[in-house]
Amino acid sequence: MPYQHLLKDPVIFILMAASVISWAIIIDCILTIRKSAFTDRKFVKDKSFSESALYHINDRLTKHIDSPADILLPAIDSEITIQRQKLERQLPLLGVIGSTAPYMGLLGTVIGIIQAFQSIQAHNNMSPSIVAGGISTALVATAIGLAVAIPAVAAHHLISSAISHRVSDWEDYVTEQISEKRVK
Repeated sequence: MPYQHLLKDPVIFILMAASVISWAIIIDCILTIRKSAFTDRKFVKDKSFSESALYHINDRLTKHIDSPADILLPAIDSEITIQRQKLERQLPLLGVIGSTAPYMGLLGTVIGIIQAFQSIQAHNNMSPSIVAGGISTALVATAIGLAVAIPAVAAHHLISSAISHRVSDWEDYVTEQISEKRVK
């Protein structure tokens, strides 16, 4: 059965573009999180490694270490939030793709069923060859919508969890540094 007509379907085209974009975001987020962990490990070994998020957090900590807690903690929280936002910058788009792709697939399904009914009406015949194109479009749109949504939603959750782990590591580092410097 030829599927060339699917390439002309705007819903299928949008879903394919969304798939490419979501995979690009997933790969970029994974690489960014790995780089963050790598640069943080380098910072722990060499405190002058300025590409690290911990470098910036430590810098803010050092500037405010002698301040009272009501000044120190918001300053540190602010820097951690800035570093977290750098890791999360593309996550909202991934979430949007993951949550809307099934609806786009459903739209394609509805359009395919409408095409099938229009074919029946135009030919005044309900033979399988008349309705096959519309039904095919409907099923393919549904499948592609799910194929786009499932990895996007799964990756969104896994990436969010990995970012939370990075933030937890930063908070542990700050707690350790504060207790060491305040004990001295």
